[in-house]
Amino acid sequence: MAGAIKLELFPGALERRVDASVEAMARDGIVERIWRKDHTVWKPEPQEITNRLGWLHVADAMESRLPEVDSFVEEVRSDGLIQVVLLGMGGSSLAPEVLGRIFPPQPGFLRLTVLDTTHPDAIARVRDGLDLKRTLFVVATKSGGTVETISLFKYFYNLVLDVCPSHEVGGRFCAVTDPGSGLEAMARSLAFRKIFLNDPEIGGRYSALSYFGLVPAALTGTDVGEILSRGRAAAEACRASDPAQYPGNPGLLLGAFLGTAARAGRDKMTLVVHPVFANLADWVEQLVAESTGKEGRGILPVTGELPGPPDVYGNDRFFVFVDEGGENGMDGLEDLRKAGFPCVRLTAADRTDVGALFFVWEFATAVASHLLAVNPFDQPNVESAKVQAKRMLEAYKASGTLPRLPVAAEAQGIQVSGDVSAGTPAEALKRFVEDLSADGYVAVQAYVPPHEETDRALARLQKELRDLSRRAVTVGYGPRFLHSTGQLHKGDAGKGRFIQITDEVRDDLPIPDAPGASASSVTFGTLIAAQAHGDREALLATGRPVLRLHVTGDAAEALGNLCNSLGAFSGEVE
Repeated sequence: MAGAIKLELFPGALERRVDASVEAMARDGIVERIWRKDHTVWKPEPQEITNRLGWLHVADAMESRLPEVDSFVEEVRSDGLIQVVLLGMGGSSLAPEVLGRIFPPQPGFLRLTVLDTTHPDAIARVRDGLDLKRTLFVVATKSGGTVETISLFKYFYNLVLDVCPSHEVGGRFCAVTDPGSGLEAMARSLAFRKIFLNDPEIGGRYSALSYFGLVPAALTGTDVGEILSRGRAAAEACRASDPAQYPGNPGLLLGAFLGTAARAGRDKMTLVVHPVFANLADWVEQLVAESTGKEGRGILPVTGELPGPPDVYGNDRFFVFVDEGGENGMDGLEDLRKAGFPCVRLTAADRTDVGALFFVWEFATAVASHLLAVNPFDQPNVESAKVQAKRMLEAYKASGTLPRLPVAAEAQGIQVSGDVSAGTPAEALKRFVEDLSADGYVAVQAYVPPHEETDRALARLQKELRDLSRRAVTVGYGPRFLHSTGQLHKGDAGKGRFIQITDEVRDDLPIPDAPGASASSVTFGTLIAAQAHGDREALLATGRPVLRLHVTGDAAEALGNLCNSLGAFSGEVE
């Protein structure tokens, strides 16, 4: 049946523990209590819980709003707009990007670009590919004040103002936000074409089936009604509360598996996703990491990892396979099972079941958070990096400079900064990761422009570091990961070591002080540098080690050379 996600558990040695978790939740009526919005499932107090459960019913609620979305799409098309750029971060950008990659634009609809970086080189690359007179910008932020999103909006607003009559400029912008936000007020004052006010009781990372995910997808001609239908079917399956029906409740069983594995010390979740679902793993990464990574606990998602033999993985790993069709299986599952790694496979009927996958993962994350005794809807440690970045920007405005870190080693276009003694960047990296604890991990934080060549270089770096350390290694682009895994990095048990990658900005871009204003006190290059410095300070303040790699030339080339040097340590130069 469409929307009926098939779940297969291969818990191995965890089988009894998973069964015990399911039995305990049956006794405690956890499924029924989640649907009743009972905050005591997670915490004694209701703050940031009872007002964050709107996602449970969003598929039903959005059905009646689809005519409004369809009407908006037809209006945009009739006005000759051919491109849409989504300006957003984290929960406002990841689901639209998933849908945009799974479903290509239909004939006569708009082409979607998701812009969720403050790196000026990436912004310029998007800008240069636009026909500004025929482009719609969707400004998406729940809070209405996300600094990256609002900065991008001000920049592109001024560009549109340069090429369109002033009375037409507002018609090139649409807002998706919460009622009463600063963005709503600004959108009204600037006569935006449309303002979609989302349910304020839905947190950003749980908003895939709300306006945040569906409006950008509808603009490309995606059948969002069918995606919602699959989501509703999954929600219905996740209502099964009788233990006899539990095999048909994928959200409960997946959540039991996730939470039980983490409690047993297997807190590194490696995601292997069928290509038809594109970058779904990036969306899952934020959902799970930001929801569970707090109070000294958390599940670390590992995404985009190149496969390796079972002996490169530690005993802190488990694996989740997301399949399509299920006829051909997925490479590696049997070998991992035989090697004793707990595994689970989710099988969807087809790509439209992404709507079902969205809901199943949301419900499973709520269940896993119950088992870990954390509130899945807050993000208490995210603010620390924002505070530090704001201080950096204030200092910059006063002095005109940002801190410069001392260089400990330099070679092949990479400067190393941090508490490490080495002659080359490769030696510094080796020493930085070689004495990790058995349950430690490495997080690579790349404050460089997202690009296919850089993607490949970072994936190779991830593999080299994994094979060198035999530990889990994650990769995230900055500042996007600050709205994703950034919470877990500072909220978990402190098992991580962090590698920041920064670069030289080629052509900086100004951030207007206000929409339509020519004055600018900060550039995008300064903003992203302040964000890197700010997160570094926040990590160090919580005792997390940080190593900075500053690239002075081409990032992909420099990282490729670094990987060659790392491979030489094990005789595996590519």
